[in-house]
Amino acid sequence: MQNTSAVLSQTNPLVSPSRWTEIYDLITFKIFDHDALLDVREQFASSGYVKLPAFLDPQALTVFREEMEQIEDVAIRKKFVMPGYLSPRRLSVAGGGLIRHHSPLLYSLYHHSALRTCIETIVGRPIYTCTHPEEYMVANFLHNSGDTHGWHLDDPAYALIIFAETPQEGGGGEVEFIANWTDLCRRKQRSPDKDILDLVEWADANGLVDRHNHQSGDAYLLRADKNLHRVSPLKNMGDRRSVVNLAFQSMACVDYGDTADLLYGMPVTSAPMVAG
Repeated sequence: MQNTSAVLSQTNPLVSPSRWTEIYDLITFKIFDHDALLDVREQFASSGYVKLPAFLDPQALTVFREEMEQIEDVAIRKKFVMPGYLSPRRLSVAGGGLIRHHSPLLYSLYHHSALRTCIETIVGRPIYTCTHPEEYMVANFLHNSGDTHGWHLDDPAYALIIFAETPQEGGGGEVEFIANWTDLCRRKQRSPDKDILDLVEWADANGLVDRHNHQSGDAYLLRADKNLHRVSPLKNMGDRRSVVNLAFQSMACVDYGDTADLLYGMPVTSAPMVAG
């Protein structure tokens, strides 16, 4: 911990040792007993999703929210239809570069040994640092009625999402996913990332879309490269959903498309705009 603290102090001299301790304590080692470990591994293997309630305790959540407020001040508003998927993006975002520059303390969580150990414990195998310069750690803010992060796959295999704010129950903002989407597309002889909306409707009609609510301080782990997923649109004015997504690879080398660049890069002018 001393070495990491020194690195952070060099990055930002305004970071005090006491403040670093608060951030470091945001994540503590998650201990699973034998039966619980078998349950979470089986759940993740079958559905590619595990919910982690109260991942942050109340004190840690307070510090986490303060850091997220700093990031929201510099987040970039995006409103477009993602090419290929043809699904909407209406949200404010900050990629890894903005997070590292404006909140080195929040950035430090990406390299937290307890967090990585938790993921490896659940998936039962080593994980690797995401090599994309923006997608390794992103912050997503939905704060207007109709805001959504539409259907997509990630290039990195594993996504750990930590919640700072969540809308009221029934107000939208649920994570929705279709487990083993890539297998479904192979069986249907369909591309998993192009013109997908009719197949999504078919999956929903056949009970294949899972939906989950979360509370502030919760987290979940998703097999994001195989499970098509989205955040459903917010329904009510005044509701907010803000999360950090930490991405990890299942292998050392991964090929990346351009979807992360479109969403987390500079404002897009060439992508089709959403009406309204």
